[in-house]
Amino acid sequence: MPPSHHSSSSHRSHSSHSHHSSSHSHSSSRSYHSSSSHSSSFRSSSSPLIVTPNYRSRSNQPTGYSGVSPRVYRCKSHDYVHYKQPWKDEKTGIEYKAGYYDEEGNFYQDVVFSKQGEILDTATVNVLCDFCRMEDSRRWADREKPCTHCGGTVTLVSQVDDLVDDTRSLDDLARDSYMANEKQWNKQFYLFTLILIFLSPCILGVFAFVGELFNLIIGHVITENYEIVEYNYGQEYNIPNLGLNLYLKEDEDGYVIVEETDYASNYRDGGYKRLLFDSDGNYYEKETDMYIYLNEDIDPPQFQYWLEGLSSQYGDYGWMEYDAIEQCWYIEVSDGNWEPLSDELYNEFADRLWHIDYTFELKE
Repeated sequence: MPPSHHSSSSHRSHSSHSHHSSSHSHSSSRSYHSSSSHSSSFRSSSSPLIVTPNYRSRSNQPTGYSGVSPRVYRCKSHDYVHYKQPWKDEKTGIEYKAGYYDEEGNFYQDVVFSKQGEILDTATVNVLCDFCRMEDSRRWADREKPCTHCGGTVTLVSQVDDLVDDTRSLDDLARDSYMANEKQWNKQFYLFTLILIFLSPCILGVFAFVGELFNLIIGHVITENYEIVEYNYGQEYNIPNLGLNLYLKEDEDGYVIVEETDYASNYRDGGYKRLLFDSDGNYYEKETDMYIYLNEDIDPPQFQYWLEGLSSQYGDYGWMEYDAIEQCWYIEVSDGNWEPLSDELYNEFADRLWHIDYTFELKE
């Protein structure tokens, strides 16, 4: 049985993974957004995004995205913004694909992030058969194996880049940039004011004129060059009403939530799961001995997993989450200490590890 109380920390706050943001309180929480970054909207414009010195200036970026704030990955070769879902810009009519866009607006279907030049063997990559042109998703360790369809040689489709900094949400990046620029302008304003006060006996007659001119210049610069960021702290998400039964159907990237009618009509053909809600607030799947918990107290909400035999090795901890971006499992090994699941444990329990592929979208 899983521990009755989930721990409070997040795997994205673990110090050994610099691209993991800070945690939220409540059970076994791993967050894609830091607890201080609940901004829900970023208004795009034709002017370039102003970024902090650590990030490359962006241009020719996609517009009109209204989903959960995309993540920014600062890497050795490029800075990538990841959009989880395809969308259409209602103003321009341009349709954009889900995937990664670098600082110049170039599109990448998939990016595999290495850390100090190393990639986990369990990371998933996309390859393309040179002969039959069939695209396949497989583990990094199997990237050079022949095509599963025709046996031909394959070429790696995924872009590989070395991650060198924390991941940030696009809202966080814009906000921090705006605040940094505003702080810089405030310093200059205060310095200029001190100089005017010191020299006021000599220039008292023109003080009002200079102050008005300065304000006009500053206002013009800010209007022309800085994005306006709107904040909406305390975001609300569309949470599925799961009830006492959770019905799932096997899909390409995991299992997806379906209606009871879909399950009742098709479960005999295989590829379906029905999980019952227990008294501890978990859903239980007997076949793999897996407990699943929907944690709604983190931003965004997450499905979390406890696998008997694997998680039970960690005593009061052992809750896991599947990172769909990195395409690997994380497990909490002690209080606040999340680590990637080792290749040894993954290989031992691979036949019982499965996850729910679900994106929690913001409410309109």
